[in-house]
Formats: sequence, structure tokens, C-alpha cells
Amino acid sequence: MGAIRGHTVELRPVEESDAPFIHRWMNQPEIWRYMDYERQYSLADVLEDIEAARGSGQPLTILVDGRPIGRVGLNQFRDRDRICSLYLYIGEPECWGRGYARDAVMTLLAFAFDRWDLHQVELWTLSDNDRAIPMYRRCGFVEEATLRDRSFKEGRWVGHTVMSVNRDEFATARATWDADAPGIVTQDSQAT
Repeated sequence: MGAIRGHTVELRPVEESDAPFIHRWMNQPEIWRYMDYERQYSLADVLEDIEAARGSGQPLTILVDGRPIGRVGLNQFRDRDRICSLYLYIGEPECWGRGYARDAVMTLLAFAFDRWDLHQVELWTLSDNDRAIPMYRRCGFVEEATLRDRSFKEGRWVGHTVMSVNRDEFATARATWDADAPGIVTQDSQAT
């Protein structure tokens, strides 16, 4: 897979040179909390994680003006059912709340539904993730369930919200996304 261009972001396969950024991001308190990590990550852990992500899916680095700002990817592919899972985080705090997460998700979903003929993409997030859940809804995701008391955070239990988007739901969200930035191509012609 080559680079995929969104309205404001570019997605490219994760490279080893991204490891120092990913290391810093994965150990940042807010990322740590909402990605539901259990321990600090060493640089060696990050390199191992990159290899594991490549083996189980498509890990991508999110770039804005050539600068790495986060990570998005698809994994847990179920070929027979044409379903996979999505994960995402924006690692640079100054990039939070600027629409880059939505653009990254929409760009990756457009690629996945168009090129891989997926039926559905699913995800889970902590149920108190008040920034991510509305963004996922804008990307067409629908809440399917809340799994109670799945993670112990800061002295209390937090549930997991399970969401998914199918091809038709994404098409509706895509029309709005494309209308937000008319005339911008969402995929690089070199993407395969």
C-alpha cells in the first residue's frame, strides 16, 4: 500500500523511523489512558509492536504537511465476513480538536471500502471517550453495545463502547465529508 491522501492528512505505512514518535505518543498520559494500555512502552516494545501490527493488518502513520502526528490502522481481518477492526490516535496534543482524526478515519475507510470491498469496519473505545465517540459517529459509526466495567481506570470501572460502520452508513457520512472539502481528492493515484 502506498500513501493515501485525505483532505488534510496523508496516511502512509508505518516506518521504523516513526518509532521515536510512536514511543513518545504511546507513553503520553492521555493516549495511554484512552488506548487502554496497561504499562509503559520501551522503544524495543514499540519496534516489536510495529512488526506485530504489520503481521496482523495495515498500520499507518498520519501526516500533516509531512509531519507525523499519529497512527491509524486496520487489523483483525475476517475475510469471509469482509469485516475488520480500526484503531486510531492523534499523538501530538497541539493537533487534537483540529479535524485530523476524522479526516484520517474517513480517508482510511474510503480506501478500505473502495479497494478491499469490505462490508463493515468495527472498533471499540472507552465509553467515557467524549471526544472520540462523536467523531466516530460523524464518520458513520453506529453504537452497537456498551460492555460494562471492562477497564479499571483512576479508581473506577469504565465500560467499552463497541461501534461499527457498514458500506451504506459510510456512503452517507462520506457525502458530508466530501461536501466539507469540495474538489479535494481523497486518495493518491499511487495507492494500491
